[in-house]
Amino acid sequence: MSKSGPVRLLILEESQNRAEELIVLLRTAGRATRAHQIESEADLTSKLQEHSWDLLLAVSEANDLTAENAIKQVNSLEKDIPVILIADNRDPESITEGIKMGAVDVALDDDDERLLLIIERELRNLDVRRQKRRAELDLREADRRNQLLLNNSSAAIAYVHDGMHIYTNSAYAELFGYEDSDEFAGIPIIDLIAEQDQKKFKTFLVSFANENVETEEFSCINSDGSTIVCTLSLSPATFDGEHCTQAVFTTQVESMLEERIKEISSQDLLTGLFNRQYFYDQLESAVNQASNGDQSWILFYISLDHFARIRTEAGISNSDLFLGQIASLIRGIVDDQHLMARFGDDVFSLLFKGGDKEKASELAETIRAKVEGHLSQVSGKSYQLTVRIGLSLISESVPSLEEVISRAHQAADSIEDGNAVNFYQPQQVTVGEDGKALTTEHIKDMLREAIENNLLKLAFQPIISLHGEGDEHFEVLLRLLDEDENELYPGQFLGPAEDAGLLEKIDRWTILQSIKLLSEQREGGGKARLFINITHKSIVDDSFLPWMGVALKAAKLASDAIVFQIHENDATSYIKQATLFTKNLAELHCKTSVNHFGCSLNPLNLLKTLMPDFVKLDDSFVEELEESEEKQQELVEMVSSLQTSGVLTVISGVESPGILPTLWEAGVNFIQGHYISPPLDNLDYDFSDEDL
Repeated sequence: MSKSGPVRLLILEESQNRAEELIVLLRTAGRATRAHQIESEADLTSKLQEHSWDLLLAVSEANDLTAENAIKQVNSLEKDIPVILIADNRDPESITEGIKMGAVDVALDDDDERLLLIIERELRNLDVRRQKRRAELDLREADRRNQLLLNNSSAAIAYVHDGMHIYTNSAYAELFGYEDSDEFAGIPIIDLIAEQDQKKFKTFLVSFANENVETEEFSCINSDGSTIVCTLSLSPATFDGEHCTQAVFTTQVESMLEERIKEISSQDLLTGLFNRQYFYDQLESAVNQASNGDQSWILFYISLDHFARIRTEAGISNSDLFLGQIASLIRGIVDDQHLMARFGDDVFSLLFKGGDKEKASELAETIRAKVEGHLSQVSGKSYQLTVRIGLSLISESVPSLEEVISRAHQAADSIEDGNAVNFYQPQQVTVGEDGKALTTEHIKDMLREAIENNLLKLAFQPIISLHGEGDEHFEVLLRLLDEDENELYPGQFLGPAEDAGLLEKIDRWTILQSIKLLSEQREGGGKARLFINITHKSIVDDSFLPWMGVALKAAKLASDAIVFQIHENDATSYIKQATLFTKNLAELHCKTSVNHFGCSLNPLNLLKTLMPDFVKLDDSFVEELEESEEKQQELVEMVSSLQTSGVLTVISGVESPGILPTLWEAGVNFIQGHYISPPLDNLDYDFSDEDL
């Protein structure tokens, strides 16, 4: 299961606080959730029939429903939902009984670390089962289509087992002058070969079996005794579940025409590279070779940075010229042993032969540097392009073709500002182009030094009104720089920061530096407002608000110039403190926002006590939008409920213009994402020039 998609979670638990703790546990591990706490057996039945679910976490009994009955209900409805029991004792018998009743595993109530490992394992297993079911459906559909294609193909195709025809299509019968393909039943394929070529044919069969020689030319006998010269191509196949050999006969004219058609169909006409479909076929072959231990490969995912903006500025025809120039530039760098293709609109792919990660990284860096140093000349104007390159190793342990592509894409997508190379590393905190690993203790030391010497870095990402209001909003994003100026993101350093007791200092450093820049911007006539993220440490700190009031007054800033943004996890975990905190902020005329909203058990319940001014929906809402109308309707209902409560809605993670109509129709107030603008080094952004 993709870790970016939300987990649809059922919870059988009496305590809402414990249910929220389980949700926070998943969220902290990088798993967004759509959760429901089961209220009764009828409620469980209703929810199982209304939606699909990924996981059920259950104590032995809650709300007059036992875990055993819950499992029976899931099984009776034939739902593939793994059930994990949470035991409140360490009795081995209860663990055994839990598994006997149908749970996939039993975790201890006080061992969240093991529970999380079990959850991750079962979500992976669930994803494999779902992929298997989809593959089986695809296989049945492919078999049906293949049979239809075989029957109607203009190519002369037969399937042969132990030298005998077991299937021939109508084109095969027509080539050899027979009226019905059934006439080949029981006829050996060697009977179609002229006598003078039969010895050659037997030698060809041996070469095909031992040396994978697949094509040879023969004189063949027609039904009327005349001779025709054909090229025979053999390949391993299955027919009706039986291993056999596929035989395709073509005449000389057909062979030349087929070769030309194959060449044209595999080419991207704009760039002259191979096209996506051909690359997919070759990549699939590479994955198969790697899984058999025959050969390792490395996939390059080469994405042009900010190409949408260049296309808007230069026009479609000129941007096509850019693509052709960049394709030619990269192709000139790459050896012929590696396969290059145009993978998407502004994405190239490269299949690097061999598993030498160092050589692949060197080639990727050469490509990156060459592109950066190249000026594209179009219509008298010069444009400089950059690329982000994600690399993914294809070895015998790789799970699937789709996963290979996903890994390379993730590696490229994680390069936030572009113009860099990144090798996919599973569940590792690495930084820089060379994938340097940093220990937790090293990160703690870096943080202490950065706070002391003002070495943290701020970035500012615009938040745009979707309905034309003139607000100038930025979210303040924090970065930690290592010794080589590589950037670490909050997800990489906030955990070590909390362990080191540095969260309060980080919050205050961020606020002081932000209001300093904001004060300078407003003195110059600007009217920006900043969304500043704060941690739970500041929420529960009684000295924070007085300190913040003094800081704002010293900077001569109005209270509403800052929007303090709280993570939904913190708001639910510290609901009393968060409620008092937002109330006190409102009395100071400061505004608040709840970030990553929509992933807790009952997110709308937060609004009854918290009363924020803004709510920023979790990125997973955007990721799901294009999946189905049901997801779109879920967003519409969420936004409607939020606006009824009087809060303004923001949605981040907007990476393409395709979802803007849906967001506009849903009534979302503000949007944020790389389609609008990547994070900037300052507050210099022209909001009046924004044309969505």
